[in-house]
Amino acid sequence: MTKKVSFQRRAGILLVVFLFIAFAGLIRANSLTGGNNPPIGEDAREMSTPDIIMIDLPAIPGGEQMPAVRFFHDRHTDALKGKSCNECHLKKDQSYIFKFKRTKDSDTETDMDIYHTNCISCHTNEDKAGNTAGPLNGDCRSCHDSKSEPISTWVPINFDKSLHYRHESSGYLLSKFNTEGVNCGACHHEYDKATEKIFYKKGNEESCYYCHKPTATKEASAIRTASHQSCVGCHQQLIDVSEKTGPIKCAGCHEKTEQKKIKVLKEVPRLKRNQPDTVLLASWTLLPGTTTESAKKYMKSVAFNHKTHESNTANCRSCHHDTLKRCGDCHTETGKKEGGYVRLEQSMHDKDLEKSCAGCHRVQQEASNCAGCHEMIAEKSFRETACDKCHSVDLTGEKVFPIVKETKEILARQELIATQVALPPVPDKLIPQEVTIDIIKDKYEGAKFPHRMILRKLEDRIKDSRMAGFFHGDNLTLCAGCHHNSPASTQPPKCASCHGKTIKAANDGRPGLMGAYHVQCITCHQKMNIEKPAATDCTSCHKKRI
Repeated sequence: MTKKVSFQRRAGILLVVFLFIAFAGLIRANSLTGGNNPPIGEDAREMSTPDIIMIDLPAIPGGEQMPAVRFFHDRHTDALKGKSCNECHLKKDQSYIFKFKRTKDSDTETDMDIYHTNCISCHTNEDKAGNTAGPLNGDCRSCHDSKSEPISTWVPINFDKSLHYRHESSGYLLSKFNTEGVNCGACHHEYDKATEKIFYKKGNEESCYYCHKPTATKEASAIRTASHQSCVGCHQQLIDVSEKTGPIKCAGCHEKTEQKKIKVLKEVPRLKRNQPDTVLLASWTLLPGTTTESAKKYMKSVAFNHKTHESNTANCRSCHHDTLKRCGDCHTETGKKEGGYVRLEQSMHDKDLEKSCAGCHRVQQEASNCAGCHEMIAEKSFRETACDKCHSVDLTGEKVFPIVKETKEILARQELIATQVALPPVPDKLIPQEVTIDIIKDKYEGAKFPHRMILRKLEDRIKDSRMAGFFHGDNLTLCAGCHHNSPASTQPPKCASCHGKTIKAANDGRPGLMGAYHVQCITCHQKMNIEKPAATDCTSCHKKRI
């Protein structure tokens, strides 16, 4: 009995010691991760943050490769308590270089020593001062943790027209180039290969993405590096002189909830870049040897309203995805390397390419004001498309080729004015005010369908859409949203003309009448974000029969 008690006592002591060690380890781990900050190890799987930077130096030949370090940038920024970027980043030519404690990469051993010496030294100093600190010397796996899988919530920021104008009109942006009183040269520049220096040329401004690609090239840094050095560096310089500016933390630009806090201007003046108001899309007019006779072999040209499209896109890159040159400079009739061998016809008509005209229009049809009808309308094949809706400018009457730019702009403007004719709405007397749908009433009474009110509501929702106004072309087009396979008419056939009373679908896929009504109405409500009546609220449309 005595031995048994002694054993139980020893087991109890061991249990207490074990719990104490475990508790001490938990405190230590919590300290290493910064208290309430995102955890490391297994618990990090449940953590999400936009500020993860992977520190992964090239492997040393013949050496053991440690797992990459997941560095939480915003956590460290907060720990600096208002100190500037120069705590970790050096400057070159008065600009921050966003590498850690160096202006350029060296060999792996040198860079690794920079990280270890400076990171551990900072953590040690913080620990001695009684502050929450990161891993200390010997805590290798606290940083090099292959099991840690935090979820990055990083999202790109859209430098849209509103943000662009706020920077363009700011009184704080000062260019080192002579930019005639404008801010453009503070960000925009070109690269001189001969002198290996950057310079600014007014009127040649282009998107940063055109030169700064996802990965660095011989002549330009990666877009991520260039953006941070330019944007964050400028913001920090303004903070240093106590001026109000944009964010310097990762979340400020790359976290969804923070992005929603960015002020958006309702009215943004047109971007000034010598662009035309109207364009005549007719690349073939520039081909050598083009004559009045050879012009007959080409499609009619397209009058393109450049100014209107500018106001309906986020920025120039929405269409000019790789350069601000004409589409036909890279996308030729037969295709070439500069355009990825995408032919001009494909670049305009391929519905699977968001940068193409047809592809962009297809995306616009998914908007709530459009999707209610377009979701249920079968997509036409290419051969069924009315080409002359866009290809409407006949140039066979022109005597001189190539046609000069000014003449093409005039021709495009004239065509656009001629086609911008507002169509009168269908008169009320031709639209039934209410339609009773009771042909299949059984458990429920017939539905009272407010026909005229719904049509007028659809008209109201698209009245400001110039795209709808152009492509609908007929004041009866909206009727096709429901009467989708019959000729446009103020007296279309009943739904029962094509959809039978039987529940079973026809051999060609047409649903029965009940299915047709419910799919058409419910899908329209869902796509147009109409909450009432709900799809499951049967009696809102037809009363239950007693």
